[in-house]
Amino acid sequence: MRKSHLRKSLAASAILATSLASAAGLAQSASASTAGAANSPLTVTDGTQNVVLNGRAVQYAGNIDRGSWAPDGSRIAYVRADGAVVTERAGGEDLIVAVPAKAGVTRSHPTWADGGSTLIFAEQSGTTSKIMAVAAYTDPHDAITEYEPIGLMMGPVYTEGSERAPESNGQSVAFVHKNSGHDEIWVQDGFGRGTAGPRLATDDGTDPTLSPDGKTVVFVRTDASGDKQLWALPWDRNAEHPAGTAVQLTHDAHDHLSPTFSPDGTRIAYENGPGNGAAPTDVQSIAKDGSGQHQEWSHPGVPAYQGQNQDSVTRLAGADRFGTAIAASQARWPKAPGTTAKPGAESVVLSRSDLPYDALGGSTLAAVAQGPLLLTPTDHLDPAVKTEIARVLGTASSTKTVYVLGGEQALSPAVFDAVKAMGYTVKRIAGPDRYTTSVAIAQEVTARYGTDATKILVATGRNFPDALSAGAAAEADTGYSGPSVGVVVLTDDTKIPAATAAYLAQHAAHAESGVYGVGGQADTALKNAGIKHTGLAGLDRYQTSYLVAKAFFNTGLGGNPPRSVGFATGLNWADALSGGAFMGSVNGPLLLVDAGGEPSKDAENWLLGWSPSIDAGYIFGGEKAVPDIATVGLPGLYAGPAGATVAQNPKA
Repeated sequence: MRKSHLRKSLAASAILATSLASAAGLAQSASASTAGAANSPLTVTDGTQNVVLNGRAVQYAGNIDRGSWAPDGSRIAYVRADGAVVTERAGGEDLIVAVPAKAGVTRSHPTWADGGSTLIFAEQSGTTSKIMAVAAYTDPHDAITEYEPIGLMMGPVYTEGSERAPESNGQSVAFVHKNSGHDEIWVQDGFGRGTAGPRLATDDGTDPTLSPDGKTVVFVRTDASGDKQLWALPWDRNAEHPAGTAVQLTHDAHDHLSPTFSPDGTRIAYENGPGNGAAPTDVQSIAKDGSGQHQEWSHPGVPAYQGQNQDSVTRLAGADRFGTAIAASQARWPKAPGTTAKPGAESVVLSRSDLPYDALGGSTLAAVAQGPLLLTPTDHLDPAVKTEIARVLGTASSTKTVYVLGGEQALSPAVFDAVKAMGYTVKRIAGPDRYTTSVAIAQEVTARYGTDATKILVATGRNFPDALSAGAAAEADTGYSGPSVGVVVLTDDTKIPAATAAYLAQHAAHAESGVYGVGGQADTALKNAGIKHTGLAGLDRYQTSYLVAKAFFNTGLGGNPPRSVGFATGLNWADALSGGAFMGSVNGPLLLVDAGGEPSKDAENWLLGWSPSIDAGYIFGGEKAVPDIATVGLPGLYAGPAGATVAQNPKA
């Protein structure tokens, strides 16, 4: 088996599960305010490679003066000596350049935003300083794009070009704005959700930090004696003005610098100095009300709390393909309709259990129809599947639909009639061949939206892997710009059959996000037909599944970063079929893994890079399909120091 990051993660997983938190320390400025566990440790950095945690120094690749912890503590972001913004894995490895150095530009104060998917930082060129953002991870082969997150909003008018010291609690961002030589603090809500733009918090303050719950802004204000004191301002992200009056927290004749909230919001750590601009001497903390002052470290340095948010990995598996599909259904739709805990499914997609081809677009339909994809034999309705249909749809009603994929040779009239006798509406979606059936499924998907497809994914219908990767990603959310309407249609290997050609001729020009050739055969077919498209074709099925994930789950603020990731064997289709429907409904990619449970090398790097954003993994199928080693190794690629909980087949 090839050497990979997955193998390295196996050794690390024992540490992740037990003592990584006490063996790896990272630094941060006033940025560690993302909500998290009360046991999140405090770290200190002093501009060297050494980062102190619990009195122990750990060495990293660069000199860290001000850095920022990802929400789960899996990576640190900091500005390297050359001006590049980089991230490193907890413990000091797998360095990633988030944005390269730029001549004449100085950067500072990196902070994680939007659930760990975005890095926001200050960028100064000459006398102009502004807030910039970049995706937390960009594939090394792709161009890195910077943008201005504050500029995304229509907000109050103020003179831009003098913003600095951004800080985010994952939902909002605070920053310092210089107005006529005077420092103000402004806060912008979670990037478009809830407010019309950044709002003025105070016209006298610097170094803001936001509480994890977003209800308090703590900042530094200089008193009459020239000492820098901490103040707390009640905040309401949905109000036009601060929720109360600022209260002074510290009063001693000292400087209180670089404040940062603990992840549970109970304490505020800061660098302490003798006052009036003298050099700092140590690191201290106070309770959020200003009481309980305590020395945390006897040397100067910038404090930061390393988050201990725990990620998860869940195996969804049954004794056979029927059971695995049912396990995925029960995990995704744990409550029947009408319950208050979670909404029940609205539909079920039913496919034959012996061949995949009629259902290669079924994952997309299941995601759109808000229900599971289940398997049954051609000649009868499996009893366990019948029970699951009744459970997930609830009381018999004609408003609930069961989609039967393929003609009568795929799923017999006996299956159709058995479902109909349960009291649900039954709709067969079929054509004379797999290609026409894929088009019919695509038409049903767009009919449910009442609009044309925004993107069309094309994959070979002669084999299953590429289409299954495509199906999981077709409905990938496009972020704040609106819903995604994706469909999957099939080629006859390197040829485009008549039904698919007719569909593309009618709809390709209207697909705003474009046409994608998933896999080498489909890419070649589209090229031969002269159809403009984006090729997502790897050297093998594993690399192709990665390219699909990268294409549709690869942007930060305002886009669609990966929050959860599915894994299924690339050597058989049944688990990936039901798994693709599951991942489509939770808006996550499906990565195919080999017999050893490993995705492609690029996919492993992608998981490492996006680890701050990813908090859940799902493995579809039993240990014969995806070995138990993957249950430990795969979360080692995305989990932070608190590791990952392991579960199997969660149910109602």
